[in-house]
Amino acid sequence: MSIAKLALVNIVGDMKSLDDVIIRCLDRGDFHPEPSQQAAGGIRGFTPLSEENPYTDALQKLTDAGVAAGLNPKYMPEYVRSDKLSRVAAHSRQYYEDFYRTFSEGLGALRERMNFLQGEIDQDEAALLILSHLAELDVDFDELFTCKYIKVRLGRLPLDSYQKLSFYAGKPFIFKSFDAEKDYRWGAYFCMAEDAPEIDDIFSSLYFERMRVPAFIHGTPETALTRLREEIATNREQLAAAKNQFQELVDAQRDRYYKLYTRLKFLSDSFDMRKYVSVLKREFIDVFYITGFIEESRADDFAKSLRLLADVTVEVKPDDSDKRLQPPTKLKNGWFSRPFEMFVEMYGLPAYGDFDPTPFVAFTYSLLFGVMFGDLGQGLVLVLGGWLLWRFKRFQIGAVVNRIGIFSCIFGTLYGSVFGFEELLTPFYTNVLGLPGKPIEVMAPENTNLILIAAVALGVVLICTCILMDIFVSLRKRDYERAFFSANGVAGLVFYGAVLFGAVMMFLAGKNYFTHLYVILLIVLPLAVILLKEPLGNLLRGLGAKPEEGMGAYLTVAPFELFEVVLSFFSNTMSFLRVGGFVLSHAGMMAVVFTLSEMVGNAASPAVIIIGNLFVMGMEGLIVGIQVLRLEFYEMFSRYFDGDGKPFSPVTVKGAGK
Repeated sequence: MSIAKLALVNIVGDMKSLDDVIIRCLDRGDFHPEPSQQAAGGIRGFTPLSEENPYTDALQKLTDAGVAAGLNPKYMPEYVRSDKLSRVAAHSRQYYEDFYRTFSEGLGALRERMNFLQGEIDQDEAALLILSHLAELDVDFDELFTCKYIKVRLGRLPLDSYQKLSFYAGKPFIFKSFDAEKDYRWGAYFCMAEDAPEIDDIFSSLYFERMRVPAFIHGTPETALTRLREEIATNREQLAAAKNQFQELVDAQRDRYYKLYTRLKFLSDSFDMRKYVSVLKREFIDVFYITGFIEESRADDFAKSLRLLADVTVEVKPDDSDKRLQPPTKLKNGWFSRPFEMFVEMYGLPAYGDFDPTPFVAFTYSLLFGVMFGDLGQGLVLVLGGWLLWRFKRFQIGAVVNRIGIFSCIFGTLYGSVFGFEELLTPFYTNVLGLPGKPIEVMAPENTNLILIAAVALGVVLICTCILMDIFVSLRKRDYERAFFSANGVAGLVFYGAVLFGAVMMFLAGKNYFTHLYVILLIVLPLAVILLKEPLGNLLRGLGAKPEEGMGAYLTVAPFELFEVVLSFFSNTMSFLRVGGFVLSHAGMMAVVFTLSEMVGNAASPAVIIIGNLFVMGMEGLIVGIQVLRLEFYEMFSRYFDGDGKPFSPVTVKGAGK
């Protein structure tokens, strides 16, 4: 449960071996390279290697071909690791482009054939729809549309418009209906050629929808319908055959496609790693230089795998050997704490060599959630639901829900609550544990103040723990100014502890410890130390007491910062009242659920209880989770955690999923 110990690795070799080195680094997926300018900036003659990736275009083409074929282009490591790594780059870019051209041309021809046949089918089906409504028109279309003096318009007319045709009885046209639908009448109107513009305007005002008979339709409607049905059937058979040929081609090339895509993806990503490479050009040989970090436990094996290559030298050094480089941070936690790394990373990673707060976050987050959301039955649902989310969906939040559900079960047992039922565990307390009742009675009115005071007391303990952790971390860094003179150092702890102790003794024991000497030594003096933190720190470092911006400017700003510090102590403490508030709120919401279940009667009562429990788990569980995270970030993290580290990012093929 700490930050993984790293080792610094320097790799130097002949440029001819660079590809093999990069391939091995990517295949292992545990090497974190440093940018070339930062790593070799101080080595004379070395310049960053800057080249355009020659595989980008071929990879994009192969990806497009796969998408067009209905395949899901994805990296499949077995197609690389099944062969010796040196064989991965055996094929030239032309080889991949030739496969793409052959594959895409074959698919393209079949797709063009399918599109053509589908277009013919769509065209014929559209014509079939029109003709099916004009089947009673026993006239040859060729003769009908070649009339010189008579114009014919085929289409459909809304029923209400059809009824209005009687208003135009005096107009020179004839409307013949051939078919009826729910809201339309299909038919045709006939008129003299010289009257066509006027009649067209009339029918347009009646919302007549003209249907044009395609030019490829000949003969009578009945003859045309028979021919269209035959053509549609034939085209559908040919379309099915083309689809089968398309799928057969995809299936035949599927394995080869994924193998070539994987290898090309590997080569493309390995070439991108060249941005971490520096090169020294000499008269007879070009030398490359790569530096980075790897876990100390893996360093020897990593070096051994690279030393097998000709003209490659690998040097493993301690992590602090190069002062120009800041080692990255790789969190390394146990089963319980590991899922909570996501919360730490949201705030920021600890610097390498610093204190890893993940175990503390895991315990305090679970503790606070359990206190605020204590119910044995609902906790078991969270444990099971979180496990299922992690097991089948690999959702990180599922693992977190699983852990906090355990603490919900613990505090639910203490509260005596099982899905809101407050009496189910009473026999267990009395017969097994020999207790007179519940260990903690949340619903008792006389316990309300006690719960709120206990929540604040818990907050005081956590805040003091965070200050002690900050003192410990600061001493490890040898930052004595922060350890002794800051608000989160010894001075702040003395002030906070003195105020709390005096207040508690005054209210609980009736004793007043706030004497002049007590106030001066334990309250005023620590505040003065916090106020003069920077001058005192400069004196410790032997730089003189004067602040960098001058004493006048410092004393102008420092009092306001001191006021904010004092205010933050008390606001942070009072923030923990929300813990007690949610304890009472959870019990109150479940009481409302049972009240509603009693109101609806025995038949619907179980449904109300189930729905009520689901609602409380969903809504209040989410709110409590957010509130606990807020307490972690604002009341605790801000006191001891800087989050200025950089992540350990080993190079690997994107999507490799190691």
